[in-house]
Amino acid sequence: PAAPHRGAPDAAAVRAAVEAAAGDCVRVFVAGAVTHVGKTTVCLSILAALRRAGFEARDLAYIKPATQCEAPDLLARWCAAEGIEHVSGENAPLVFYQGFTRSFLAGEQGTSAHWLERIADRVDELAAGRRVLVVDGVGFPAVGSIVGVDNADVAKVVRAPVLLVCKSGVGAAVDSFNLNASYFLAKGVPVLGAVFNLGDLGGFNSWELCAENIERWFSQRVGGRERFYGVVPLAPTLEGLRERIAQTAEAELRDAAALNASHLAAHVDLAGLLADAAADPWRRRQRGSPGGGRPAWTAAAAMGAPPSAPPCARATRESVERAALAQGSKGGG
Repeated sequence: PAAPHRGAPDAAAVRAAVEAAAGDCVRVFVAGAVTHVGKTTVCLSILAALRRAGFEARDLAYIKPATQCEAPDLLARWCAAEGIEHVSGENAPLVFYQGFTRSFLAGEQGTSAHWLERIADRVDELAAGRRVLVVDGVGFPAVGSIVGVDNADVAKVVRAPVLLVCKSGVGAAVDSFNLNASYFLAKGVPVLGAVFNLGDLGGFNSWELCAENIERWFSQRVGGRERFYGVVPLAPTLEGLRERIAQTAEAELRDAAALNASHLAAHVDLAGLLADAAADPWRRRQRGSPGGGRPAWTAAAAMGAPPSAPPCARATRESVERAALAQGSKGGG
């Protein structure tokens, strides 16, 4: 197998990958196999590689269309500093705030189709006139399924092929990839491949040994189009940064963002990933379709769509959260 440490991505190769889309906006949906596996770090690294390749900030955009967390993160701070339009946190089209899912099931928050349409409209607005749009998933693939708006539903309605971010390993890592890729494929969403994150720095499961074995598995499998893009080792200097964002000075955050981006880019084939997204046949088939290729959507068409509830007056977020807190809620959703 090829050496797992790839070095910095070639700027010319990154640019050529995007140019292959012939002016279309290249969309990539970054999904996690589990929560806190590094999805947002991957998104940051893709955007940073594009900036290094010479793309202007106005050529790029980022959106986390559904979220459980409204606190600012490193990517939002980096995008703001770079001048890249970004939508996340409290500005996301769908926020799973405290009590939302129960209110939805009670018929107080509209329909799955309403929320998917809202997400698709915002994504299309961001994609207009841009070269690359990075769409960040929420949690693991099935998050949101209780309201008929999970990651696969969102990826399908925004027409973005999926990059999976899984934890490093060998057997468990490949099992996780197969399980999570199957979820998207079952809903007709193409999966480009995977990045395996948080690799051990040494020992039997060192990231280098894992990379060799995972790459060997991908090369030997029959019938799969998905690709292996790399294994990323742990970066001890970045541990715990997520919890310190709000208390960290801007200069330190800029340095951390640069380190995050360069660390991941040194181990992941970002040019290959972008080339695959630009050439994805699912995306090409959408071009020129009525309505821009947006799939027709009904809640009943979704696998595991929520049960219908009699419609009633839309409940405000304030009233839903107040009721949830009164009942002892301690988190979102």
